[in-house]
Amino acid sequence: CSLVGSEMCIRDRFTTNMDGLEYKRTKFNKWVQKFIFWEERTTVKHSHYLIADNMGIHDYYKEKYNKESKFLAYGADIHEDYDISLLAEFGLQPRKYYLLVARLEPENNIEMAIQGFLASGETDKKELIIVGKTNTPHGKYLVGKYTGQPGIRFVGGIYDFKKLNSVRYYSFAYFHGHSVGGTNPSLLEAMASSCYILAHDNIFNRAVLKDNAHYYASSQAVTKLLNSIYESVSYTHLRAHETAANL
Repeated sequence: CSLVGSEMCIRDRFTTNMDGLEYKRTKFNKWVQKFIFWEERTTVKHSHYLIADNMGIHDYYKEKYNKESKFLAYGADIHEDYDISLLAEFGLQPRKYYLLVARLEPENNIEMAIQGFLASGETDKKELIIVGKTNTPHGKYLVGKYTGQPGIRFVGGIYDFKKLNSVRYYSFAYFHGHSVGGTNPSLLEAMASSCYILAHDNIFNRAVLKDNAHYYASSQAVTKLLNSIYESVSYTHLRAHETAANL
């Protein structure tokens, strides 16, 4: 099994399902990054067929290695069993919080969202709820620096999917900061939960979301988005969540 994807061998023909740009993950030191980049090049060279789960990955391998890959999309289950009562466990009220669900790693741009939120006018109106294990080095850094800041709350991982989907569904807006591709399952799950998505601006997120999100590339852009969000969030979206909150 490759670090950059999974391989299948059929009659000495290798098919590799490429993942994201793993060598760009800053949780790895520079030597590990160099090794993973070497592994990527070796995998591309020796694979007979490449599979990409995102058109951004497809285009990357075409441009960098002049090698075609087959785009195979995947999706997420759509649920209708959202339960507003499950919010109480986390001290949440419908549409009173922004949500971010991610591994707490630098390439997921969590600090960018936090800093943008803190500089906005939303800190006295809504919370920013951050879902993810906090025991990573970057997670410990974020918790140490931002715990106690206005509106910021780390709730750890949520592994009950009914609870997590309900927390997603009743959020006001959802941050997706992943930046190294390809298609991230948590983004598809947020889409399936009807989240209003604010996404980091990169080819992978745009390949999935297209015009169905607002994009940011800096904390300043996050602040600008949040300060104008009541003009941006569609009336239909607000009415749907107001109706759900009153059920």
